[in-house]
Amino acid sequence: MDYVLSTLQMQEADKYTISKGIPSIDLMEEAGKAIFDTIINNIDNIYNKSILIVVGKGGNGGDGYVVARYLFEANIDVKVLDINESLREETKINRDRFKGEIFNSIKKTYKFLNNNKKFDILIDAILGIGTKREVQSPFSELINFINNQKSFVVSIDINSGINSENGRVMGCAVKSNLTIAIQEYKYGHFFNEGIDFYKKLLKVDIGIISEKYVGFAGILNQKDYKTLFKKRLKNTNKGSFGRCLLIGGSKTMMGSVLLSLSSLCPLLLGSGYSTIGIPESLHPLYALKNLETMYLLFKDQNGELIYDEETLKKTLTYDSIGIGMGLNISEEIYKTLCFLIQNYKENLLIDADGLNNLSKFGIDILKEKRCKNIILSPHLKEFSRLSGFSMEEIKNNPIEVAKEFASKYKITLVLKSNVTIITDGIETFINASGSPALAKGGSGDVLSGLIVGMSLKSENSLLTSACASYILGRTSELAVQEYNENSLLGSNLQKYISKVIDEIQNC
Repeated sequence: MDYVLSTLQMQEADKYTISKGIPSIDLMEEAGKAIFDTIINNIDNIYNKSILIVVGKGGNGGDGYVVARYLFEANIDVKVLDINESLREETKINRDRFKGEIFNSIKKTYKFLNNNKKFDILIDAILGIGTKREVQSPFSELINFINNQKSFVVSIDINSGINSENGRVMGCAVKSNLTIAIQEYKYGHFFNEGIDFYKKLLKVDIGIISEKYVGFAGILNQKDYKTLFKKRLKNTNKGSFGRCLLIGGSKTMMGSVLLSLSSLCPLLLGSGYSTIGIPESLHPLYALKNLETMYLLFKDQNGELIYDEETLKKTLTYDSIGIGMGLNISEEIYKTLCFLIQNYKENLLIDADGLNNLSKFGIDILKEKRCKNIILSPHLKEFSRLSGFSMEEIKNNPIEVAKEFASKYKITLVLKSNVTIITDGIETFINASGSPALAKGGSGDVLSGLIVGMSLKSENSLLTSACASYILGRTSELAVQEYNENSLLGSNLQKYISKVIDEIQNC
């Protein structure tokens, strides 16, 4: 697992490491050396390239000067652009250690570019993780200067101009080919616009340690999910692997609940039985769509599910239930939700119109739950309606508002966006797998089926929900090798689920 830190968490780790006897000038040296090594190992033919490092006055600029010194001592053509009137002490020390050429104005640099070949590589060492306000002159000019060149761009720690707390662009920001995070990833690498400002993200370890690692968000990898896919014993039967139920569908949105099975997601993940609960009058339209699927039929009016306690009592024997996909909004559906929340004892996923009904008729019913686990999987607008936070509040502080909400209602929250936050209010995971192809109706329905299927594999709903999110993202990454990302449909994803499980089991 890799950690993802807030700005404050990273700054506190920095201070703690220094308090343990490692001077900040030594950490700067380690950072510069590690970044130098990463550049050498990731850029071909580096010794024949010309490099310009654009530095700021703070620690990021100091790191840049250390990189410049290592490049210079390796006989690589490197120059520095430094127009700062004052420098932090450690940065000044490393400037004095650098024996190469320094440009002290953008005009001189432009003159150089007009009279010579352009730099092959530009290294952004202007602003670090402390950027909170809109970038002002002269730093805005430096950022625009970098973006106007046709060079390979490397950003140190985080792209200058990106808010490391939330990924928002603070007026302007450097666009890089490669960003090298120092010690740990930052929130701003993944959220909002931040994720689109680099093409490749790497991380270097420079020995920064934290007093405690509690409360850090994490990015899990395939090895972390491997324990969820144990080899099956031969002496088993379909009853050994659990029974899933997905309740959804209406006259105007019939496809959603079928997509939640991807069209059979839980079975593809290994469950023994998969059933869909649908309005009874729609059964002829669903019949034989999936040969492996069983049906639980609810009373309805004109294709809209109504409260049906007799049928709901039958749901209490299932090991995992998902509800909400394509149901529409009504008091009848809210009563159905309330019955499950107050009576069902296993894993309950609430998605889509299940969430919309909670928003309209009352979310505090969650406090009356008897379920082992309740998982809510809203996208940002659904979460805004559920939580009362505005979209801007969510975007500006996504992890903290997600944790606050999950803690308040004691549920597992899967907050869907281009990067998904999975939290129970105590632990938090981030899933960054995926493709823009998933930004299409139906993708969330597939995720619902994956969450319901995965929840059979462990009582740790945080881990299983994170794995489901990863599987959805990874299937899209595989799928866009065959489909154009504009054309990929949720129903195309099912054939890649087995391939992702193979990757996890064989990693």
